[in-house]
Amino acid sequence: MTMVREIRGGFRAEREFGFALQARFPHLDLSQVDTEGAALVVQIDGPRRLNLFQLSKVLIGAARGGVKTAVIDFRGQQLAKAIPLFNLFALVDESVTMKELNRLESLIRTGVK
Repeated sequence: MTMVREIRGGFRAEREFGFALQARFPHLDLSQVDTEGAALVVQIDGPRRLNLFQLSKVLIGAARGGVKTAVIDFRGQQLAKAIPLFNLFALVDESVTMKELNRLESLIRTGVK
């Protein structure tokens, strides 16, 4: 049962009961995650349109709400992975940092201030 649905830049995030994940994603390995409480299901429409800043805000809000598990689902590709929410947040944070560093490196190379 879906608790909350949010639509953001390039992804859709919704809370799902942990015990319902196996029925929704039958081929998903849930052995490494906590399925006792709520989980956050993030459906990514297109990786190029993904707004990492918006995703990090949603992840922080979910963590404050007690969510410990995230499921990443690439829509239309039958790819899904369950990971701890903190690990997903760390990956998103690292991607935001790398994106900013790449932008700064490009500005330095072109000589633009």
